[in-house]
Amino acid sequence: MSTIDRHIWLRVIRGYALVMAVLLSVFSLMAFVNELDSVGRGTYALGDAFLNVLLTVPSRMIELAPATAVLGSIIGLGELASSHELIAMQALGTSPLRIGASVTVTGVLLMIVVVGIQEWVAPSTDQLAYTLRIHAIEKPEALHTRQGFWSRDGRQFIRVHQVLPGRVLSDVEIYEFDDHNRLRLVTWAARADPKDSHRWVLTDVVQRMMGEEGVVSKRLASLPWSGALTPAQVELLVLPAEILSRSTLGQYIAFLKKTGQDVARLEIRLWQQLTMPLSTLMMVLVAIPFVLGPLRKATAGKRILHGSLLGAAFHLGSHSMAHLGAILHLNAPLTVLSPLAVLGGVTVWVYRRIH
Repeated sequence: MSTIDRHIWLRVIRGYALVMAVLLSVFSLMAFVNELDSVGRGTYALGDAFLNVLLTVPSRMIELAPATAVLGSIIGLGELASSHELIAMQALGTSPLRIGASVTVTGVLLMIVVVGIQEWVAPSTDQLAYTLRIHAIEKPEALHTRQGFWSRDGRQFIRVHQVLPGRVLSDVEIYEFDDHNRLRLVTWAARADPKDSHRWVLTDVVQRMMGEEGVVSKRLASLPWSGALTPAQVELLVLPAEILSRSTLGQYIAFLKKTGQDVARLEIRLWQQLTMPLSTLMMVLVAIPFVLGPLRKATAGKRILHGSLLGAAFHLGSHSMAHLGAILHLNAPLTVLSPLAVLGGVTVWVYRRIH
């Protein structure tokens, strides 16, 4: 690692940090203003809105990563160009390819950070923000724990160990107490399938009745059941696909395929998550030839403008292709990767022009 490499890395990383701080502040403020519409509903207060915005910062960083990559690279290299340091480096024998390789290293580091946040940080914080928001606004009568959640319906207590895709409850326990707070009936079911928006069908049921003569047990293949915990309520407890991790979303898609449901939109979402780190790296690569070539003598404002237009064009193009692919049921990898292929072609074309 040479002094030149370290110098380039520090400038570009500083550019990333500056752009991310600015964009994150702006978009977080917009999100907070949007959350103000929900303040006052249920117990959702101003502090809850602020906490929601704070918890969703990691996912916002992922969404802003491509724009941060292109603008951070342009600003970092632009500072070197404005101070004529790029000319001095090339006069010392450092080729544009070598400079580009140094910037690419920072892009790879940024890509690794994106992968880490995307898989292990953002899903957890997003899910926590979603759950807290739903509980404050809708106030479902349920308590989440690491082993599932509890719900109460009068003298009946329900424990659900897991909510499966399709609002199916797995490993359900129902405890019923009499007027003297004595346990009178325990029902266990392997699963509960929604019959409609208000009723369930318990399958593989074991019931134990507590009476004066002792405990009487019986087994049932199925049992209709209704209570305060309805399938419509469980919908509030099921996390949206948009905040699932890549691995969990992949499992969800596999389940939907088995049940014959449409997964076109979710497959495209999964591929967008998979290619987000690659998109970030590609935005770094496309910024390099622009600064070394057409934008070398441009002002800082002009460079930022070009970078913003480039990032906006890629964002709109990729999202338009995603919506089109979901509507027309196009191949998900092809739909998501085609904007990246176009971006790669533009990068190669601009880079060849500076030689």
